[in-house]
Amino acid sequence: MVEETHPLQNEWVMWEHKANQGSKDPDKWKENMKQLYESSTVEDFWRYFQHVPKPSEVFFDGDCRKMVGPEAKTIEEYSLFKKGIEPEWGDPQNLTGGEWFCRQFLELEVLDLYWQNLVMSCVGETIDDDVAGDDDAEDGSSLLSYVNGARVVDKSRHYPLYKLELWINTRDPVIKERIKNKLIEIITDGQPVTKRLQPKFDWRDHSN
Repeated sequence: MVEETHPLQNEWVMWEHKANQGSKDPDKWKENMKQLYESSTVEDFWRYFQHVPKPSEVFFDGDCRKMVGPEAKTIEEYSLFKKGIEPEWGDPQNLTGGEWFCRQFLELEVLDLYWQNLVMSCVGETIDDDVAGDDDAEDGSSLLSYVNGARVVDKSRHYPLYKLELWINTRDPVIKERIKNKLIEIITDGQPVTKRLQPKFDWRDHSN
């Protein structure tokens, strides 16, 4: 019996980035970036995603930096981007916009929840819920069409500090604000009231 599959509106690629070990060399940074998998169906995405370690399993927890796999690598970020767009500012499709980012301490279980919700909002296209019912742009594009990808980054040094980012391809102030409002609603979904901390998102333009 052939398994029924559900195609995604866009193909998505998951990336892993190893720690740079203090190097500022941009070429070294790119060498440490590795494509983990790409998915074109809901089933494929979940099949792979559930085998990728959670941020809490690889990021600094306040006590130690964790080593992963036979090469004992340290992972400092995960990225999920539409196929054909690389998770770096220099990609032409990223230069036209910028990112909403939240940089703060989060309990590890909250970090995992935020990252999963952020990923699901991209792949599951929920970033458009109740927002794109009327045309968001003059050409009728939905909010999801402005989303390039998402990242979760370990910014810890001597204490835990994490960063969540949503990269978009526009600087239109109306679109930016609508995406920000939906972003906060999405990532906090399912968060226990006792652990509810309103994430604060700031904007940064991408440019050369």
